[in-house]
Amino acid sequence: MDLNTIHPDQKYIDGLAANDSVVIEMIYKKFAPKVVQFITNNSGDKDQAQDVVHEIMVLLFNQAKAGKLHLTCPFDAYFFLLCKRRWLNELKNSAHKDVTIYENVVSVNESAHELIAQTEKFEEEQKHYGNENKLEIENRVAFEENLTKISDKYFNKKKHKTASLKPWYFAVAISIIVMFGLFFFDYRHYPNFEDYNHPESAYFTERGVSEAILKQAENNFNGKRYDIAIPIFEMILKENNSDEIKYFYAVSLLQVSKYVKAETIFKELEAGNSIYKEKAKWNLALSKLKQGKYNECKAILQTISQDYEGYDDVEQLLEELE
Repeated sequence: MDLNTIHPDQKYIDGLAANDSVVIEMIYKKFAPKVVQFITNNSGDKDQAQDVVHEIMVLLFNQAKAGKLHLTCPFDAYFFLLCKRRWLNELKNSAHKDVTIYENVVSVNESAHELIAQTEKFEEEQKHYGNENKLEIENRVAFEENLTKISDKYFNKKKHKTASLKPWYFAVAISIIVMFGLFFFDYRHYPNFEDYNHPESAYFTERGVSEAILKQAENNFNGKRYDIAIPIFEMILKENNSDEIKYFYAVSLLQVSKYVKAETIFKELEAGNSIYKEKAKWNLALSKLKQGKYNECKAILQTISQDYEGYDDVEQLLEELE
């Protein structure tokens, strides 16, 4: 490729490949707002926008590290179009109906479309033929850890500080809240996701996959490091698409609130006849519970077989939802 065709915005691609925190933060500040606006205007929310931006950043990192991403157009147009296409695919896959698309028009030249095609081809090849070595896995895990930290900071996922009050002032405030609460608030108790969220431990014995990689997935899952386990599961699934791996991958996605992807997999397992059929239904119900969709949760619980090993929890949750 003629180096004269490389766009100056290649600096963002190089920064991603180098896991440069300054560049990653710059991308979030300069280019993520447009993506968030598009997704929230088109049947999505900020959490889903965060997921889309995260996925595209990881994709660009992988392509850049492979030396197969040479930017020939402004990063803004390229990045936005990738995120937009990813979100529209999410909507399509989750069977949304009557979705109204409000375009945030961006001028995209032919070069950008060519790059999009190259990136999507790269992603497809990675799904079918990707074979990462240990160093590549370690680099990607380190990048995702850094990316998650910066993303959570940008999307204000950390706990907010509370204003300090003098003790007597605090006591008066609480008394007023309780007094008014007795008159105006419905104290109906809804079940809490965490009360029922007890993922079983993973002990993998799969064949055709590196034992070391399986151990990494197992250790990170059991250690509740789901953000780290997810990309490892994705890599394993390229070689072994077993129900066992898909199940624990979906549970990991649920733990980090990636509901659309998690529920898609749980529904696939629910439609099958493996030992994960009823477990998938239970976790699908938990996904609805975590989102506060209590009626949907109840409807799914009522389809779970009484032979399910955790049926006591099913009955208890149904009772709480009455």
